[in-house]
Amino acid sequence: MTEKLDRRKARTRQLLYDALMTLLQEKSADAITVTDVADRADVNRGTFYLHYRDVGDMLQQLKDDVFTRVRGCVEKLDITEAIQYIDKEEPYPISISIFEEIARHGEFLRIMLGQQGDLSFARQLRELFATRIQAKLGTLSPEDRAVPLDYLVSYIASANFGIVTHWLDTGRQLAPRQMAKMMVNLLSYGPLVSSGIRKKPELVE
Repeated sequence: MTEKLDRRKARTRQLLYDALMTLLQEKSADAITVTDVADRADVNRGTFYLHYRDVGDMLQQLKDDVFTRVRGCVEKLDITEAIQYIDKEEPYPISISIFEEIARHGEFLRIMLGQQGDLSFARQLRELFATRIQAKLGTLSPEDRAVPLDYLVSYIASANFGIVTHWLDTGRQLAPRQMAKMMVNLLSYGPLVSSGIRKKPELVE
């Protein structure tokens, strides 16, 4: 009986989620009411209130859940380990897992990070990347840095976040593995070589 109730609860939540995603493509979150979501999901308002206090609470729970899941992947990033894959020009497995996790919540993230989305949530995700990057780069020797650490972290975090949002905006046409390989190339060669403006340096044997 418990399993049946859990399945029913999961199904109802999915109906509410699908309804909210559809509505968010039509108007801003502030303009969406509980009645809007319930009607679109074809459930009564009482059913909605069994799961959420209001639309704001529903959105916040969704954002918290997605953030927690993405953070779980991002926190596994290890710059020392990543360098090994960069040197071999192979996609870093942790980067693949991050793009896979983002893809699982692709439509939600596309909306939340878009022009009609939640700026504070976008900043929270960008800060997640920046904090992890700074924690790892901060342990490395500063002798060969061409720019101060805080500017370097800001550049890398903004670039990575920009790639993610563009991937979402363009319908995730490239697979997570392809995106991870692209990140390796950009990290290894930078924008000038990656764009073809400068030649790729020859490997020294």
